[in-house]
Amino acid sequence: MSWLAAAWLPFARVSGAMLTAPFFSANYIPAQVKVMVTVFFTLVLLPILPTPAPVDILSLDAFLLIINELILGVALGLVLQLIFDAIILAGQLISNGMGLGFAMMVDPQRGVQVPVLSQYLLIICMLLFVAMNGHIEFIALLASTFEIWPVGERAVSTEQFSNIAQWGSVLFSGAIRVAIPAIIALLVVQVAIGVISRAAPTLNLFAVGFPLAMLMGYLIVDQLVPNLLPVLAGLLDQGYERLALLVGG
Repeated sequence: MSWLAAAWLPFARVSGAMLTAPFFSANYIPAQVKVMVTVFFTLVLLPILPTPAPVDILSLDAFLLIINELILGVALGLVLQLIFDAIILAGQLISNGMGLGFAMMVDPQRGVQVPVLSQYLLIICMLLFVAMNGHIEFIALLASTFEIWPVGERAVSTEQFSNIAQWGSVLFSGAIRVAIPAIIALLVVQVAIGVISRAAPTLNLFAVGFPLAMLMGYLIVDQLVPNLLPVLAGLLDQGYERLALLVGG
C-alpha cells in the first residue's frame, strides 16, 4: 500500500497536467493514449523522486493529498493553455473585423466551435510550439516540480490561486498583442468606408465595403503569420516564469 501511494500521488499530478496542457490534452488524442503516456511519464519519474512519507491510500488524508496533487497539475497545464486561448481570441477579433466571424468550424483540440481564422492561427502556433520543443520544456518543468514541491509536503494555498487568476489577464493582453495590427488596419478601412458613404450616399456599401475589408484582412494575416514566432516565444517565456513562480522555484 505504501508503494502504491508513492506511485499514485505523482500520477495524480502528472495526469492533472496532461488534462489541461496544450498539445497533450487535445481531443483528437485517444483517451487510452493519454493514459498510457501519463503512466509512462510517472514510471520514468518514480526512480528519481524523493521517498514520500508513508500514507494509507484508502484514508481521508490520502484522498486530500490526491486532490491537492491533481489541482496542482491542472494549474500547471492551465497556465500554458491560456496562451493558446489568447491566440484563439486574437483570431476571433480579426475575423469579426474582416467579416468572417460567421465562418465557424469545430476545434479538434477542444471540441468547440471557433472561427476558421482562429483555428488557422492555432494550428500554426501549435506547430511552432512543438518546433521550439515547448512540449519537452513543459515535461522537464513538470519533472522539476517534484524537487521544488515534493509530493505531500505542501498544500495549494490561496496565493497560488491568486497567481493563476492574475495570469488570466494574458488571455486578453496576448490576444491584443497578436491582433492589434490587424485591428488598427481594419479600423482604418471601416473609417474610410464611412467617409466614402458620406461622400457618395448612393454607393452600395455591402458590395464595396465587405470585399474591401476582407481583402485587407487577408493581406494583414499574410503579414501577421511570420511575426507569430516572437510573440508566441515571448508569451511562452512569461508562462514558464509564471509556472516557476507558482511552484516556488
